[in-house]
Amino acid sequence: MSSASSESSVVPRANLGPPWRVTINTIAAFLFSQLIAVFLVSLVYGLSHPHTHDTTGAIDNSITAQFFFVLLAEGLAAAFAIWFVRRRRLNLGAIGLGRRPRLKDARAAMLGFLAIYAVLIIANLIVGIFSPQINNQKQNLGFNNISTGSQNFLAFLALVIIPPLGEEPLVRGYLYSGLRGWWRFWPAALATSFLFGVAHLEFGTGGPLVWGAAIDTFLLSIILVWLRERTGALYAGMAVHMLNNLIAFFVVIK
Repeated sequence: MSSASSESSVVPRANLGPPWRVTINTIAAFLFSQLIAVFLVSLVYGLSHPHTHDTTGAIDNSITAQFFFVLLAEGLAAAFAIWFVRRRRLNLGAIGLGRRPRLKDARAAMLGFLAIYAVLIIANLIVGIFSPQINNQKQNLGFNNISTGSQNFLAFLALVIIPPLGEEPLVRGYLYSGLRGWWRFWPAALATSFLFGVAHLEFGTGGPLVWGAAIDTFLLSIILVWLRERTGALYAGMAVHMLNNLIAFFVVIK
């Protein structure tokens, strides 16, 4: 993976605002999308199950409710990213959605997929030497009570297909593009990936922080940012993100 310079970049230098504002907007969009999704799903679930007192706990055991939570949260994340762009009267090319997918996106995705697993294997070997307990941590992906084919299909959509469609426009689209408008490649890539990794530590679950998931998603984000930089669009990154989630789906859920 070669270093990306401002001269070789095909990411448009759109003015999405100063770095601090872009960062705050991204964090706020992530948090609000989660909170709104929880509220709406809890409201509908409570109305349809009036005798349920612990709505949150009940939702954790409902595959359908978990699916709609993911659908709403990721849909809102993408909507926030688009709204931020429209507010500045820019087109969606500013966040990597200004053109249709091309064959070069598929080629870049293949290269990115090979790169991320080479990087992850090396990283896990290093982490295993210095802190083996991190490699033994398990990320809570939800969807732990699958019993039917339809539930399995909903879990597949919620864990493999939908997250890249929401996270890529917000993180590698809005956040990275906004930072890249002011900074060189590596500072923007590292800041973007750091925030993406922190978001996967699973705060507030009552369990220990999942450092293994944070490290893996940080490294995944570096590759996804590089794909965004080299192709000028989000499609290759979306494909790699889906493939990565597909492997996690079969390893953890199946």
